[in-house]
Amino acid sequence: MSMLDRLITRASGSGASAGSRGVTRRSFTIGSVAAIGAGMAAISLSSCGSSDVPEATGEPQVVDDSQLIAVLDGDYQSADCPYAAAQEFTLPLGTLLFHSGGSWAAALLTPESSTHVNTLGVMSLASGNLNTLIESPTLGGTYGFHDVRATDDVFAWVEVDYATRDWALIAQGLSNGQLTGEPVELDHGDADWEPPRFTTWETSVIWQRMPQAAGTARAEDSHCYQWTLGDTEGRELWTSHGRFAASPHVADGILTITPRVNDDEGVYYGMTALDLTDGNLTRRDQLVLPSSVAPFEAIYMNEQFVFSIEASYSGRGSLGNMGTYIGREGGPYIFVRREPLACVVAKGTNYLVKAQTSHFVVDTEAETYATLLAPDRSVDFGDWPASEGVVDRFLSYATIRNDQGVPEHVVARVFNL
Repeated sequence: MSMLDRLITRASGSGASAGSRGVTRRSFTIGSVAAIGAGMAAISLSSCGSSDVPEATGEPQVVDDSQLIAVLDGDYQSADCPYAAAQEFTLPLGTLLFHSGGSWAAALLTPESSTHVNTLGVMSLASGNLNTLIESPTLGGTYGFHDVRATDDVFAWVEVDYATRDWALIAQGLSNGQLTGEPVELDHGDADWEPPRFTTWETSVIWQRMPQAAGTARAEDSHCYQWTLGDTEGRELWTSHGRFAASPHVADGILTITPRVNDDEGVYYGMTALDLTDGNLTRRDQLVLPSSVAPFEAIYMNEQFVFSIEASYSGRGSLGNMGTYIGREGGPYIFVRREPLACVVAKGTNYLVKAQTSHFVVDTEAETYATLLAPDRSVDFGDWPASEGVVDRFLSYATIRNDQGVPEHVVARVFNL
């Protein structure tokens, strides 16, 4: 379960066959079948094409503690935090923020209205102003908003019918914090398919289509797709013979996914870095974890994987321990021995790692760590990172209690990295 699902309780098989493992060149085009929403174009997935990138065959990385550099266990020195909030904004209680870089963050809003349980919008990192963009689910009926992401150019969201568990992924253009063009249905599924884990990058939406782990489609392949605003055709990026372990993330134009690999040898997850900028979807790197060890989060930054393990796995070596790691195949691995909670954010050699109520700022060049404290009177998990990947501005938010100890509002903070 993702951390978003921990924070709030929210409640069709693919047409692409799995002819080969790994990167594919399958395409999908805007179909002629009308979406449920009036006037909404729909995307149909097709299964033409084949892979031209070699299959990943990396060796599982089973290492011992001699290959770990333990940040909090004496290998790094404590230091003063280098960051202070450049801006601070007070937002309505219940606001959730998601920042994929740029000047705007996607926002899931909770207006005081009996007609709208929640709405979708964006927040300006410059002013803190919230723009409500969509008040009612596009598909109407019993659908509700489930998740949202945005860049400065594209806005994407998931709607779920909580009665039937049907869902749809929808996207639309964004300019200066306002929607442009018409919404496009990118994908849809029923109760046998998990609502997509997705991200946005520049003018693209990237998502994973996966069967529910315990549903009737559980033996089906999983797929990772990309659609770019304005295009009538997109591509499938990867086929995994099993569920992806973590959500897709992009940093500096490199997409990180966590498909199943080495299928004939057992259950192995290979964190895989794909270059979205060179036109060929070149695989830049891969790191295969020990047998059955699944990453909680993974992202490729500074030519290294930054990944976390949510549970401890017996007999799997040091990479089977709970915590956050920075490294690549062959080691060594910088290690933060704390329960992982969110995707790591970085700028240069500074990495922001979410802790229970604060953030660790790990400087891998100076070999120091500092603590970025949460605001006073924050509740539950404290300050939460809205940003992911490599960013110039780090956005976080926290729910704040009033003098009586009752949650009253949300404080968003912007840090210049």
